[in-house]
Amino acid sequence: MSKFLALILTSLLLLAGCGGSGTSTHQPPPPPPPPPNQVIATPGPPNAESLTLDAGPTALTTPAVNTAFVTVNVCMPDGTFATCQAIDHIEIDTGSIGLRIIAAGAPAGQLSLALPAVADPNNASNHLAECLEFADGFSWGSVNTADISLPVSGETATNVIVHVIGAASAGDPAKASPTCVPPAPLVTENTVPAFGANGILGVGPFVNDCNSTSDCKALPPSPTGCSGSSCYPGNSATYFSCTAAASCAQTTVHLQQQLPNPAVVFAKHADGSVDNNGVIVELPAVGASGAAGPLSGGVLVFGIGTQSNNAITGATKLPANQSSGVISATLNGTMYPNSYLDSGSNANFFPSTLPGCPSPNQGFLCPGSTTSESAMLQGTDGTVLAADFSVANANSLFSNASYVAFSNLAGNNSDNSSVDLGLSFFFGRNVFTGFEDPNVSAPYFAY
Repeated sequence: MSKFLALILTSLLLLAGCGGSGTSTHQPPPPPPPPPNQVIATPGPPNAESLTLDAGPTALTTPAVNTAFVTVNVCMPDGTFATCQAIDHIEIDTGSIGLRIIAAGAPAGQLSLALPAVADPNNASNHLAECLEFADGFSWGSVNTADISLPVSGETATNVIVHVIGAASAGDPAKASPTCVPPAPLVTENTVPAFGANGILGVGPFVNDCNSTSDCKALPPSPTGCSGSSCYPGNSATYFSCTAAASCAQTTVHLQQQLPNPAVVFAKHADGSVDNNGVIVELPAVGASGAAGPLSGGVLVFGIGTQSNNAITGATKLPANQSSGVISATLNGTMYPNSYLDSGSNANFFPSTLPGCPSPNQGFLCPGSTTSESAMLQGTDGTVLAADFSVANANSLFSNASYVAFSNLAGNNSDNSSVDLGLSFFFGRNVFTGFEDPNVSAPYFAY
């Protein structure tokens, strides 16, 4: 099935829900007690990768906040894992799908391996490129094949389709048909400073980035978004066929050419187990004023119920919509039907009447005092689960330049159908993202 998954990379927007009741009070909440039942897995084989929160790559013009990074070894796709590059500051994103890395030819990009291009299945003399739409901009680059490994957990995958953003071989995104240059106020995110990371490891709830069961089709007869004389792709992931001269036109690709969720294609371990049905983001609690970077102690656990360290015991499952990957939420008496939990959002974003921050922190909230919010999340099977969080003054939080982790950072969501519980919500919780099983079972969230 085709799917929609709203994508957040940096500091603005996203989704919401239904069921139960939600409240808001404007009294300072008591300090959060330490989570008595949180157990964070020990990093290491076979499935636990260390997470680090810091200010991000040195090329960033604005330091990263609430961004969890890993290092990924990207290798030539020959099965030997002998010719590789270790790419640091890859963001972990449970709200998108696929491994995407900034090319060395783009400003500050690291990846310089000559990874083989993926041929257009409809014209073998052409190669593929992709335009990916995030909520705040578009990213353009070539489609290539790589072997990948994670240095701490030891998880591996071979012949993985990846997106090399800013690759010269993909040509000029402005000359693609339809164009991959976004309309204002969206921005082009083909460089490390614009992207906010050296790449992204998208381990969201779907098995690939376009269509779970069949072809990712070009949009006939034209794209769905137009502004003036320029038209834009209508799907979050759009594939293009490019000539040697990098003249690119939208095309249809099969399942084999679509970017997969990297965790779905992990290799089996020696005991026959495979950690490909979900991920758990496990982050320690942080205090009301935040935490300085680098903040270690977080872990990305691959698989759910596949090893002794990833049981879902004690967590409540919220099944999501099979096609869209969203649940519903109710906050302050309003139902938001398109909500979700997303580690790639650096704050909790929801429609709010709280005061916004002045420039340069516009988009974040700056209430006069810390505010308590209480949402009720509801899965598609009717299961409800409370989601309590606080909203502090972002200007005050950011006043300590060495701090990179905040559990009470929030922003105003211009999407009036959604509450997006971003990385702020993950601190002190083990948050599960269960992958779909196409035509069998829907994805889910749990904590």
